[in-house]
Amino acid sequence: MTVDWWQLRHAYGRATDTPEHLRALECGDAQARETALDHLQVAVLHQGFPETATAPAVRAVTALLGEGRAHPDTVDALVEFLGDAASSVTFLAGNPHFAEELPDVANAVAAAYPVVLALLQTAASGRALFYAEQLTAIAQMAPLVNQREDLAAIIRDQLQRGPGPRALWVRCLGQLGVDLRDLLSDPDPAVRLRAALVHDDDPRSQQLILAALAEPPPPSLHQFELVPAAIRVAPDFDTIATAACEVARRDGWTGFDDGWGALVRFAFAEPHGPRRPLTDSQRALLRALVINDQLWDPKNGNCGLVFKEAGLPHDRDACRQLAQ
Repeated sequence: MTVDWWQLRHAYGRATDTPEHLRALECGDAQARETALDHLQVAVLHQGFPETATAPAVRAVTALLGEGRAHPDTVDALVEFLGDAASSVTFLAGNPHFAEELPDVANAVAAAYPVVLALLQTAASGRALFYAEQLTAIAQMAPLVNQREDLAAIIRDQLQRGPGPRALWVRCLGQLGVDLRDLLSDPDPAVRLRAALVHDDDPRSQQLILAALAEPPPPSLHQFELVPAAIRVAPDFDTIATAACEVARRDGWTGFDDGWGALVRFAFAEPHGPRRPLTDSQRALLRALVINDQLWDPKNGNCGLVFKEAGLPHDRDACRQLAQ
């Protein structure tokens, strides 16, 4: 099928340069291949947002992989591009700004599923998890709902005998909608937490999530997953105040969104003001924040916004006085 790239766009304009990059993935030198991979991620799927050139590029990448024409050192990056395109379809579903592009992208990525499945089935043991993660992202798209059960069976088999952290295989199963409550008592704490995050309406899961918040998360599980889950299951901030203070002491400034910042927003759902004195739990959280050196750069607007929305000054000395 001939593609009129002149009529298509990527993030930086007409996609007339995309065919050259696609050819480089097959027969270009190392620098050209690297530039081509950057083009796919930066222009064709810029920050996860598709353009009209995205679906044709996905089809071209699928053909390169399926026909064995992609240069060997580009295969993993191309499969990751397909997984990212699938995640874009899932994340943007229902977004009116992408209503025209998404159906075509979804169909193109769905056609890539058997190609990536074949790569998983022939992958070296050390790469199986990577391909399973990309397949899971693809199978989460609505057109592939009927593939999820079979993929879950493959991943369950890998969970029993495959390499890599078991918790990462469990994450794939959870994303495919598999019931994981039998793993809530698994001896591996990371596996237990992965199962708990999928079933956070189960009292056992809630207990696991709240208990885990006070400690650094186990390997293969990130704090940005744990903090929002703890906020969802906690009846109020007082319930998690002690653990929240531990997070606030150790978290980096990048936690302004899903780390310490989310906990501040939960603690100060009603912003602090002259007629709303701080509770003991809020004071404790503020003291923990004051201890953390990473949160007080006055040029960091993300951190400053968290404090502003909570009705607090983004000033270390002022917050220290408030916390007394």
